[in-house]
Amino acid sequence: MSRDRVDERLETLLARAHQQLGIVVYDGLMGSGGPPELRDPDQMLGSLLAAAHRRTGEAVAGRLARRHGKEHGERVVADGVARAENLLMRRLAVVRLKYRQRAMDCAREHWPLNVVTVIEKAVDAVQELITGLEEEDLVETACDRLVQVSRSMGRVLALPGSATQPTPALGGYDYLEEVEEYLSTCSARLVAQARRSKQLLDSELIPHFHAPELSCLGMLELAQDLSDDLDLAHREALSLSRAVAAVKEASTDFRGADLRSADLAGADLEGIRWDASTVWPPEWKERIWKASLAAANGHGELIVGVEPHGSTVAVDL
Repeated sequence: MSRDRVDERLETLLARAHQQLGIVVYDGLMGSGGPPELRDPDQMLGSLLAAAHRRTGEAVAGRLARRHGKEHGERVVADGVARAENLLMRRLAVVRLKYRQRAMDCAREHWPLNVVTVIEKAVDAVQELITGLEEEDLVETACDRLVQVSRSMGRVLALPGSATQPTPALGGYDYLEEVEEYLSTCSARLVAQARRSKQLLDSELIPHFHAPELSCLGMLELAQDLSDDLDLAHREALSLSRAVAAVKEASTDFRGADLRSADLAGADLEGIRWDASTVWPPEWKERIWKASLAAANGHGELIVGVEPHGSTVAVDL
């Protein structure tokens, strides 16, 4: 193995170790109710840990910046989608539970409608237009359908865009910041593609129907360009769909989780999936069992409901 290859693997391992250290420290603090009021010995230890974490990050960032020509301090992410999906489920279960409602609200804001279905209907309409133009058999309702497509793309443009990046806390690994960044990045890419498609529709393709002489050849070229843009938009819509599903999964799946230190007072537990290996606070165990029903998959999973039940959950655990 070449020296460059060895150095690259070392840098990758250092970057991952630095990232995981920040996650563990931050989640440990937030899961236990926030940063404690430190006494003198604790303050000294905390300062040493914080300094070590900061210097490790600076060293890793500097090495990566020199190798890849990036500015010092820039976050280097090889695959943002994979990182976010893996990271959300790796966060402490008590942190995911503590912020699950806000994370779910964020997911709903980025998924007010099924954008995958919207884009697929737009693709179908444009494909029908292309077929008609190729066969020189343009239907009378073609223009109306394109106007409907333009309106539906306008609904996609109303999705939340890329949010301003907040100041990182303790290494930049705040759970809700990760959720917002993940969803906003996917939304921004989809909105950019939807805007390009709508502009092509409104400024070039639809006006052809009102021109003195209808040019089927010119419309065909535009329709094919629009079809290519919509294919890219469809890919981004699927990416956003997966992002929303990942956030919901991280906010719902607590099978095998250790929740003994979680504060469940006032928490919305409806819809949480758990199993026999999930550990609840002792004072909540019986209440959770009575409020849960067996999942339909028959794999020993349970789902927390709204109202307590009078009998034990009938499930083979």
